[in-house]
Amino acid sequence: MTTATISTGQKKRRFSETIKNYWLDITLFFAFIIDMNTRFTGIPVHEWLGIAFGVALIYHLLLHWNWIVAITKRLLRKLPSGQRLRYVIDLLLFVDMVVLVMTGIWISEVAMGQLGLHFASKFFWRRLHAQTADLAIWLVALHLAFDWKWILNCTKRYVWQPLVGNSRALAQNTVSGGEQ
Repeated sequence: MTTATISTGQKKRRFSETIKNYWLDITLFFAFIIDMNTRFTGIPVHEWLGIAFGVALIYHLLLHWNWIVAITKRLLRKLPSGQRLRYVIDLLLFVDMVVLVMTGIWISEVAMGQLGLHFASKFFWRRLHAQTADLAIWLVALHLAFDWKWILNCTKRYVWQPLVGNSRALAQNTVSGGEQ
């Protein structure tokens, strides 16, 4: 007679900070791309996605807070090549995104109305929103360029290797007839 013991003290699997950062960055990137195309989403989805994007950006900053503090402390001292420029681009991107989200809320036609809030939609705020959106495209591109090596390494590690490993295991299982 065989007895099986089931452990009730199993450890919960926690995601590493790198995995969280990677998938949050991927999600933010695609949300940004989708949200920038209002003809595709329509104004209501654009507005709600923009608000969600703002909340996700706050979470993104919290995940990167240690890096922000460390680089800010070392800003006037010697930094590795490109870090000072990266910091300036990230700071500009942050300010641009704050203005973009806030002007989006200010000129909202649907989302704020659904929450019972109404703001005066002035031409100035619409124009500022459009200009910060255009600038955001360039700043996001520069942000991605500085992180490109990290993005490729994480994609290889967290996407391609598991897919290739699973397909190899499936192929070996198929060749061996499923016997172990």
